[in-house]
Amino acid sequence: MAMSINTNFASMNAQRNLQTTQGSLNGSLERLSTGLRINSAKDDAAGMQIANRMTSQVNGLKVAQRNANDGISMSQTAEGSLQEFTNILQRQRDLAVQSKNGTNSDSDRTALNKEFQALSKELDRIVDTTTFGKGEKLFDKLNTGVDFQVGADVDPKDGTKLSLSDATTVMTDALAALGVTPSATALTDVTAVETKLAAVSALADGTKSGDLTALGGDVAVAQQFLDDMGIEGTVEEGGTPGTNVTITLATGGKQAATDLEALATTAKTTTEDAGTGIKLPAVGADGYDMSAMATAMKAAGVSSLPISDPNVINVKVDSASLDTAALGKIDTMAGSETAIQEIDKMIDNVGSVRADLGATQNRFASTINNLGNIAENMSVAKGRIMDADIAAESANMTKQNTMMQAGITVLSQANQMPSMVSQLLR
Repeated sequence: MAMSINTNFASMNAQRNLQTTQGSLNGSLERLSTGLRINSAKDDAAGMQIANRMTSQVNGLKVAQRNANDGISMSQTAEGSLQEFTNILQRQRDLAVQSKNGTNSDSDRTALNKEFQALSKELDRIVDTTTFGKGEKLFDKLNTGVDFQVGADVDPKDGTKLSLSDATTVMTDALAALGVTPSATALTDVTAVETKLAAVSALADGTKSGDLTALGGDVAVAQQFLDDMGIEGTVEEGGTPGTNVTITLATGGKQAATDLEALATTAKTTTEDAGTGIKLPAVGADGYDMSAMATAMKAAGVSSLPISDPNVINVKVDSASLDTAALGKIDTMAGSETAIQEIDKMIDNVGSVRADLGATQNRFASTINNLGNIAENMSVAKGRIMDADIAAESANMTKQNTMMQAGITVLSQANQMPSMVSQLLR
């Protein structure tokens, strides 16, 4: 290469290499100061995008854990109030047993009834004043159902585009809620259930007379039907034994019966008297349209995995059974006997509600553990993408520092080369 004054090739080469060394050193210093391998999109565009998605997931999972903890708190609040509810019922039962004793006079029973009625009012007050959050009645909310978001995402299901297996699962769950097993007699069974539900839903809340024949022809059978359907109510002989029946529905019982009747009607349109007992709508280009069934199931409080968001846990507790109207009075022996029977039923109902709340708390505890495990592993995965290797960066910084010192020395020498060329002109 010719020797030149105007163009110092050695200096230009030294400068270029020095800039590269400076860039690498700056990068190591940045990573060491932040602890991150990716500090901007230029470091790893795809890696940053993936890490951002993981960040959203981890943050969402942590919020979901808090939501699940809120679910435990709500359940504990309700269950705690029911402890005192149970204590009061036990005291009322003692009063009723005492009142039924023949040694008591009418004035004695009147005195016992005063405490009994005061305790009944306290039971109602507990139900009405137990709140959570912004002051809504807790037992009303639980009776309607509360959705808890326990996932980082939402996954609403489109009931219009289900596969054959998912559509079959939905129908099977719907029939199960009606107490019907898919079989050759499914259509007949659903029709029978629909008829019984129609007889029940025709009754207003409270006490009405119904057709015993439509409800199975037997009081015990009719009572079992209500229990199987999850409808709170009691069945007794009506004015004409063996012909009609008197049903006392708990608050919300009529609506529950109406919703289940609508579910049976919808199921009947998709159920055939065939080998499987299930007939699905005609399959479309995108799958089976089960939206009508999904709507009816949601109204009736029936869930099915293919049409449910897996990120949501619905908590529904039958708190309508806490109604004290049936307890009556204990100012007579007959009233005391009835009160004892009704209190025993209510104690069982309260125990069932508390069992549901306890099971809910255990489920949320498992959910929290699972969410914590997922968040932990996802954070580790994100760290593998984002975190800097401190050992490697420290070694690189040491190397580049040495290269910088050498580069500056070489550049200094290269910058002196034109003056050395001028020696030839002497």
